[in-house]
Amino acid sequence: MGQIDKDISDRSFPWLTEYDIAHRGLYTAGTREEENTLPAVQAAVDGGYGVEIDVQATVDGIIFVFHDDTLDRMTDGAGPVGKLGFAQIQKHMVGNSGAPAPSLPDVMEAVDSRTPLFIEIKSSKDTNIQLLCAGVRHCFEGYGGPIAVMSFDPRIMSWFKAYMPKYARGLVIGREFLLNWRSRAALSFWLRRTKPDFLACDVNLIPNGLCAKWRKNGKPLLTWTVKDKKMEYIARQHADALIFERPAVVGAG
Repeated sequence: MGQIDKDISDRSFPWLTEYDIAHRGLYTAGTREEENTLPAVQAAVDGGYGVEIDVQATVDGIIFVFHDDTLDRMTDGAGPVGKLGFAQIQKHMVGNSGAPAPSLPDVMEAVDSRTPLFIEIKSSKDTNIQLLCAGVRHCFEGYGGPIAVMSFDPRIMSWFKAYMPKYARGLVIGREFLLNWRSRAALSFWLRRTKPDFLACDVNLIPNGLCAKWRKNGKPLLTWTVKDKKMEYIARQHADALIFERPAVVGAG
């Protein structure tokens, strides 16, 4: 599996900041190009953007592309996705896309190494991190394009650092990490422990001292989710790459 804490020395991933990155694909709600669907991914690739997607595991260990922990918001079904197998997930269409949630290999085939793929790995306190991360890694076999894994969960970053250090990894920072000194102390600990290659910070939290120091040290800072031109202006001043949705970057059309 690999030796724990054995990292690779060359941590240079220039492509991390060479693209604006379409959040959940270049999607338009209510159309065939719903979030985290193959048409949205294809639209991002065609537009020359990086692609960010969310993944999680079904109860039978298939890694599929979906953000929420329930079916309710984005499908014609209801209930927690973590209790369903992949065949059950496939019975429910995502929004108006006319198709079910794709698997991670489906998305990787669509991207076909043409642009960087940023994979946010979703988890909960009850998640079996070993099975989840190993499942994600298994999907990577034979793929030659640029891939970054990212998560709010430091346990996931620790797993990739220990077992699959060749992949770029990023810690996602939201409001919960910066609310108080205890959270900041925990974040400092995990930054030392996981040694991420990049941070992805909520655009509503920048600029802040931690991210400014991170960039001053020459490390990439991504920011999410940039949704309008005002956010885009702030993001381009204080971050190195944007994870965006319309109308930022591409306009409303």
